[in-house]
Amino acid sequence: MTDHHNKKQEYQERHRFWADKRIAQLSFHNNLLLTLGFAVIGYFWSERTSIYTKLIIDFESDIDWKVLYFLLGLVLSTLSVVAGFTLSMSRLYDLRLTANIALTRKRALDKEVSINEEEVSKSGIVVSLLSLISVMWSYEKYNINKAEIKNSEDFSRKFKELRQKASDLGVLTWCLLLWQTSCMLFAFIFFVTTLALK
Repeated sequence: MTDHHNKKQEYQERHRFWADKRIAQLSFHNNLLLTLGFAVIGYFWSERTSIYTKLIIDFESDIDWKVLYFLLGLVLSTLSVVAGFTLSMSRLYDLRLTANIALTRKRALDKEVSINEEEVSKSGIVVSLLSLISVMWSYEKYNINKAEIKNSEDFSRKFKELRQKASDLGVLTWCLLLWQTSCMLFAFIFFVTTLALK
């Protein structure tokens, strides 16, 4: 039995270690892409006069591929920066909600209040983005204080809603990381192509 308990403790510590590493790596990746995004936008914006002297949009004329790739790269790198900034906000509020969930569980245990741990639903990106806006707009609505912890239907509902919002923001974080990375990758491809055509 002791061996089983020791193994369980070891696995929990390993899980905590790798969860911390994952969060640190996510933050590093996000910060790196944000920095690169701003640098790329700044550099290519300052170099725009060497790519075109006057931007004229004329659907009758031939496509100037150099200008098109430049504009696509600029739009994609801007989208990458926007996704990275939104990811940072999502992560910030996700951490706040997760900390409140952990504190609520501890307080409920101290008060001997039972918590219903039923599964929360997995949301898509649109619902998750709306959850971020909702949490940013009224964070206190989802925060559970010590006085609210009691055996009641209202507490169970609010705790489930808190867990749902945290889950939504977790989904949003990983979706935005994918968007941020993809947009920056394609922006680099378009900018390299622009330089090759210059």
